[in-house]
Amino acid sequence: MRQDRRLHGVVRFGVYLALQAAILSFGLPWLFMPAAAVVGLGMVDGMHWSRWVARSWGLLVVAALPACAGIPWSLSGIEFLPAWLPALARSLRLALVLASAAWLSSGMSAVELRDALALLLMPLGARRAGRVARAASMTMAFIPWTRTELVRADEAARLRGSNPARRPDRHLVALAVPLVSRSLDKARHSSDALALRDAGFGS
Repeated sequence: MRQDRRLHGVVRFGVYLALQAAILSFGLPWLFMPAAAVVGLGMVDGMHWSRWVARSWGLLVVAALPACAGIPWSLSGIEFLPAWLPALARSLRLALVLASAAWLSSGMSAVELRDALALLLMPLGARRAGRVARAASMTMAFIPWTRTELVRADEAARLRGSNPARRPDRHLVALAVPLVSRSLDKARHSSDALALRDAGFGS
């Protein structure tokens, strides 16, 4: 029987918080340390990062925007890369935030995340900790679902003739309308289901 090497519960969320602290505070080249940690933890969990990249291309394009906008076109030679590094670091941070969230949600249900958060936030008081934990866990649970729905909306828009290369504004509207509608419907059904299955979500 193969031993489960994945992190669970409070330990998993604690590692996630440590990764976020490193991602948000480190600059290049030290930012590659939490990047390697995220990739390694995902591989231990059996995640296929190539598949995740393929499914999350829309979010990763958004993460790449700071790097694209920060290209120092007026510079060349040895001055180019140092001037571009801050923008590259911002894009890498955004991508790592998305990747680490995917790792967290892949091995932690919304209820487990809520319990871990409630325990860590106990100094705030049981009632306040419970509210913050429920809100954060619901938000985290929506990340993989939103990624999937974004891919579906993009495919449907392209089948209807939307071309992001020619009319990116119209393509964004074509993505946003069904995504917002499905998100509202998903939020309502998820709230009802979790309230029935776990009384803590309704308090």
